Amino acid sequence: MPSKIDTSTDPQVGFRPPGALDAATALLPYAGRFGPRHAAHLLRRAGFGGAADEPARLASLGMNGAVDAMLHPPGLDAEFTDFPDSDVLFTQGKNRAAAQMWWLDRMLRTNRQLREKMTLFWHGHFATSINKVPAAQMVAQIDLFRTLGMGRFPALLSAVTTDPAMLIWLDNRYNAKAHPNENYAREVMELFALGLGNYTEDDIKEAARAFTGWTLDRGLQAQFVAARHDDGPKTVFGKTGNYNADDVIALIVAQPVHQRFLARKLLEFFVYSDPEPELIESAAQVYALSGFDIAKTVGTILRSNVFYSTRAYRALPKSPVEFAIGTLRYFGTATVPPNLPYQLARMGQEPLNPPSVKGWDGGPTWINTSTLLARFNFVNALVAQTAPGKNGQPAVSAPYVNPDALVGRVGMDAAKVAAALVGEAVQDDVTSDVRATLTGYLNSATPTAATQNPMPFGPENYQDKIRGALALTLNLPVNQLA
Repeated sequence: MPSKIDTSTDPQVGFRPPGALDAATALLPYAGRFGPRHAAHLLRRAGFGGAADEPARLASLGMNGAVDAMLHPPGLDAEFTDFPDSDVLFTQGKNRAAAQMWWLDRMLRTNRQLREKMTLFWHGHFATSINKVPAAQMVAQIDLFRTLGMGRFPALLSAVTTDPAMLIWLDNRYNAKAHPNENYAREVMELFALGLGNYTEDDIKEAARAFTGWTLDRGLQAQFVAARHDDGPKTVFGKTGNYNADDVIALIVAQPVHQRFLARKLLEFFVYSDPEPELIESAAQVYALSGFDIAKTVGTILRSNVFYSTRAYRALPKSPVEFAIGTLRYFGTATVPPNLPYQLARMGQEPLNPPSVKGWDGGPTWINTSTLLARFNFVNALVAQTAPGKNGQPAVSAPYVNPDALVGRVGMDAAKVAAALVGEAVQDDVTSDVRATLTGYLNSATPTAATQNPMPFGPENYQDKIRGALALTLNLPVNQLA
């Protein structure tokens, strides 16, 4: 009987979408129609979303071509610096924001969207915080996730084990033969690879001995000091040998429960919360047969029937980073607003600062009254037009919205403007009542920030009205879902 994964602390349990799973065909390649809505779904899950015209372009490639384009993007990527400017990266008071903005810029502008999405996934999985780790080491860890995050998991886990940021975060730099420290050994089993209840206290103690010897030099670079390593025999999972760190990692990933543990996390990230045991088992088999290859496993998920099922569609709340970067990408912006780290913190996900070693709970926990208000304020600040100043200063329009271009395409017609907004922003995933409400808002004769005299939608107020209608659209419940 396979080992059971303890899900008692998983906040996504209980939020499985309604309906039945066809386990026999769930991970088989999807062969149905692949239109812009399917492409937009792929863009949201495998990336951070796209501009209004991107779903149609991706849909033209067909499902396999679209997934291939996410896995192996053609052409060169945008230019990025390897590290933030050293003038700020090592300056107290500036380094935190510099590291966060460096990564957010990458998420916004890269055409390697899936690679960056997986980087975000691993940041939540191996949750390490800038509150304890210096900014330079945090940046290097993000680079590590970007470099190895689509490869084989054992190689990634091995690299994380000796990564300076992790050596600092879980104190394994102090783990020596004379004074074993069990922090890393415990978390690698509980949080990184097996799950609670799938190991013994003796396994942790013995594995901790295998992880001894790794520490940091004066430049905070990882180094192995043989004199600090316990090279005696250890017994882990019932097997005995003179194990080192990589030996124990090999033993950990060979546990069948590891395959189900990681399969579950990938399914919760890409498909829906609380996946069925049968679906986890199928994904675990794919992962095992791939040789623990993340890109191959994720590729199978992104091509599968269950990924394009109605149960998976709009079934996951967007994380704050997904929501914010997705909104900026929809607008086609080229720069990250300088206050975005602060706004993301208000939404519940400050990059490089997960709340605990467990990372962010994700799924339904992203949305509450406080974080939803922060999302509304973020959108409103992007699209709003300031009120005229008291001293005759004119209203200033946020630069991300172009009402003239929209009116140029569909005319000065409220119903057509509303239809265009919901079509482009949320793929028309709204009811006729919502569309009518937006049309009613555009036609309503109410004062606006720019126009104090009540009047319906027309040449005198279309700029302000369209901005308001777009804010209402982006703040719809459906746009909080990926």
